[in-house]
Amino acid sequence: MELLVAAVLTALLAAVVLAVVSAVMNHWNRSAGRLGAMAQAQLALDQLAQDLEGAIFRADGNVWLAVTVLPDTGLSGQWKTAAVTAQGKPGNTHPRTLNLAAPSLEEARFGVAGVWLRFFTTKPDTNTSAADLSAPVAVGYQIIRQNVTSSPTSEQRYLLFRAEVRRMRTTGGSPGTFEAGYNLDPAATPATPYMTPSGTAGDPGNLLRPPLGAALADNVIDFGVRLYRREGGDLRLIFPARPAARDTSPVNGVLSNAAPPAMETQHLASGTTPNASDYYRHAFPDVAEVMIRVLTDEGARLIAAFEAGRLQPPAGVTTADYWWTLAEAHSQVVIRRIAILARPI
Repeated sequence: MELLVAAVLTALLAAVVLAVVSAVMNHWNRSAGRLGAMAQAQLALDQLAQDLEGAIFRADGNVWLAVTVLPDTGLSGQWKTAAVTAQGKPGNTHPRTLNLAAPSLEEARFGVAGVWLRFFTTKPDTNTSAADLSAPVAVGYQIIRQNVTSSPTSEQRYLLFRAEVRRMRTTGGSPGTFEAGYNLDPAATPATPYMTPSGTAGDPGNLLRPPLGAALADNVIDFGVRLYRREGGDLRLIFPARPAARDTSPVNGVLSNAAPPAMETQHLASGTTPNASDYYRHAFPDVAEVMIRVLTDEGARLIAAFEAGRLQPPAGVTTADYWWTLAEAHSQVVIRRIAILARPI
C-alpha cells in the first residue's frame, strides 16, 4: 500500500510539473515569437525610415513619390497563389483585408497585397568609384507571396521587398535611375522604364518586379502607409483620403472596399501646395505613418498549413474569416511615424 500511494503521489507530482513546464514553455514560445516578429518589423522600418528621411523632391510636375493600394496580386507577376486557392489570403472585397477607414492605423487593412510605395531617395557615398558617389536612386516597397529560395519547391512566404534601382548606367549599357529619369507616374507618356517589369537587380523595372535578393523581411502579411501634410499646427491626412478643400476635413475610407485606384487609394506626389483643381491630391507629404503586420513563427506555420489544406476551419466559419482569425491571433503590428524632410530643389 505504501508503495502504491508513493507511486500515485509521484505520478500526480510529475503531472503537475509537466503541466507547469508545458505552460511555461508555451508562454516562452509565444513571447519569443512576438519578440521575433517585432524585431523583424523594426529592422524593416529602420530601413524605410532611412529611405524616407533621405527622400528627394523637385517641384517640376513629375511624380517623385507614389503610393497605391493594390487591387489584387498581379502587379509583380511573381505572386504565388496558395496550394488551396480558396484558403489563401482573402481578396479586397473582404472587410478584414481592406479597411482604410479604421480609426487607428493598427486596425487598418491595406488589401491583399498591401500598398506599393516608391520614391526617390539619396544613396550614401561609398567612396569606391565615381559610379558610387552619393546620388538619387529610386526605391520601391511591396509585398509578394514568393518562394523563399530560387528553388520552385521551396516553401512560400509573404515577403516584404525593397527594390533599389542603380545610380547610373552599367558598363554593359543597362540603365539606372539617372537614365530612367525622375518620374514615377504610372500613366506617364511615353511610359517610363519603371513601368516595364524586370527581375534583374538594379534595373528600373525592379520597382515592379523585385529580384528575390531584394527581400527585406518575411512573414509580412500587411504593409500600409498614411501620409500627412502639416496644416497650421495639425497634421492633415492626404492618403488614403478623398481630396477636400483646404480648411475642410478630408474624407477617409468612403470607398474602402472599392477596387483601387479609386480616388482615395492612390497618391501621386508632384507639387508642394494644393491647387484649386485637386487640393491635396498631388501634394508632397511632410509625414508618413507606416504600419507593418508580421506573423510570428507559429503564425507562419499555421497559415502555411491552412493554405496547403492541412488545416481546416471549424464548422460554421468561412475560410476567409478563419485565415484572418489565425493571422490576427499570431501576428504583431508595428507602427512608426517618420518625418519626411525633403524640400523642393
